[in-house]
Formats: sequence, structure tokens, C-alpha cells
Amino acid sequence: MTDLSEHDGVLISQRVGNAAHLTLNRPAALNALNSELLDSLERELESAIDDHAVRVIVIQGAGERAFSAGADLLELKGLDSEAALRLLGRGQELFRRIELAPKPTVAVVDGFAIGGGFELALACHLLIATERSAFGLPEATLGLIPGYGGTQRLADVLGRHLALRVMLTGSRLSAGDLAQAGITACPAVAPDSLAQAVDDLVEQLCRSTPAATRAVLTAISARAPSGLALAHEAALAAIAISSDTGQGGIEAMLAKMAKR
Repeated sequence: MTDLSEHDGVLISQRVGNAAHLTLNRPAALNALNSELLDSLERELESAIDDHAVRVIVIQGAGERAFSAGADLLELKGLDSEAALRLLGRGQELFRRIELAPKPTVAVVDGFAIGGGFELALACHLLIATERSAFGLPEATLGLIPGYGGTQRLADVLGRHLALRVMLTGSRLSAGDLAQAGITACPAVAPDSLAQAVDDLVEQLCRSTPAATRAVLTAISARAPSGLALAHEAALAAIAISSDTGQGGIEAMLAKMAKR
């Protein structure tokens, strides 16, 4: 299939062979997930799902620093609990669509996948990461909690105790840690080998028939977090965002980022 590219600013969509490559394109903001980017990602995700020529959907980040540093804190600043819940629900719906997509979704991480960025990667069916990548859900250190499904999906792949340690301490995980836990599709790769590793995985995934692939994904979707659990997480995260402590943490992080 011909390489077809669309660029709407915050997202780059490319069709290469049987793969749709969706690139988060806010490198100056470490590909932070603002509403515009989430809207574009949803639109291009649905386009890729509807395109019969697309067999695999690849989600990656622009630049060499980050897959995504998470939710855009500027959008969280000043939110009350109702507004925060609407924003979180929007993100959760998109991530659940990625998780339940009828075609394999692959997160390709080179650099940071923190907060909502890590939650996005966890929502994908498969994950490839470079040796310089780092992962974490540090929201608790800001007086917040993960709100895009991270409390559920991280516990599912790491186990309850290790997931709690990561979330409660804000500690980082390396690509090697994820590979050892069986979370990544292959061992951590060198940055200059990433494109080839992605191409190899796409080729392997396309060996199965579309019908069989769809059936496997449908069967395994029974293990996805329940809607009730996700809604509970979103409600708790919304309360944390609107609290004085949460808003203080957001402002402190924004001030720290402004000095860089």
C-alpha cells in the first residue's frame, strides 16, 4: 500500500504497508495529551479501524525524548471535580477503544512514557521500547492519582504489590524492567534499531488472518478492566485533581517545568 500521510498539527497519520502509524506530535511539550491531541487520536484510530487495508495500528511519539509525558497539566489547572471527571471520562473512553480495538494496537516508546503516556501504552495490545525509555505513574507525588485506567491496567500486568510500589512511590521502570515482567513484545532495543523492530513485529502480526486476529482480540478482551472499576478510578482522580493538594501539585510541577 502506498505511504499516505496526513498531518493535522498535533497528530501525524501515515499508512505504510499494512500498518497505520499514528504519531503524537507535540514534541516541545513531550507529547502531552491535551484535548486536541486526544480528539485527533480518536479520529485517526477510527479511520484506521475502518480501513480494511490496515492490519496493525502503531502509536508512537514524535521526537527523541518522549512517547508522552502524560496529561497536559495546563488543562487540569483550576478544574472542579465535575469538569475533571468529564475530561477523564473522555480519555478513558478513548483508551478503552484502543484496548478493545479489533486490530492489534502497538505502543512504540522511545523516551519517557509517564503518567497518562504510560496509561496509553498500557492500553495498547503490545508494546515495544528502546533501551533509553522510562515508565512511571508518579501522580501520587503531586497529590493526584492515575485517571486513564492506570490503577487497573498496571496491576493487571505487574501484579498488585509491584504496581502499588510504583504508584505510591512514583518510582520509574526501565524498558528492561518491563521486558523482564513480560510486558514488552521483545527485549529493549537500541534507538537506531527501533524502526526495524516495529517493521518485524508488524510483519509477524500480519501472518495471522484478519478473522483469527479479531477473534483472539475479542476473546482476550474479557480480561480488560471493567467499566465500573474504570469509572471508580475516574471519580477518585477527579476529586484529587480538584482538591487543594492536587491543584497545588499541578501548580508546583508547572512552575518546575517553566524553569527548564
